[in-house]
Amino acid sequence: MNITADILPLLQCPITRQGLLRAEPEVLDRANGMIDDRKLTNRLGETVEEFLEDGLIDREGKWLYAVRDGIVCLLADEAIPLDRLERQQNEATT
Repeated sequence: MNITADILPLLQCPITRQGLLRAEPEVLDRANGMIDDRKLTNRLGETVEEFLEDGLIDREGKWLYAVRDGIVCLLADEAIPLDRLERQQNEATT
């Protein structure tokens, strides 16, 4: 990720207005697995089609924002709800 430690504190979630943290590799792996299966949707319910090379999560842990080619996509409509990620993951394993 091209976001430096001095830039990250300046970024905020467009939904909650909270600061952002880097997503853990396990979250990205889960998201990318679901993207591969075409089972991950964003805030609008649209299927996420591009893999995440990295991601940022709001401090409450509700929203995941994609980082692709070193650019953070901070569009509220494209945010991935983490509860949906967990719920869809559980449905995929049952």
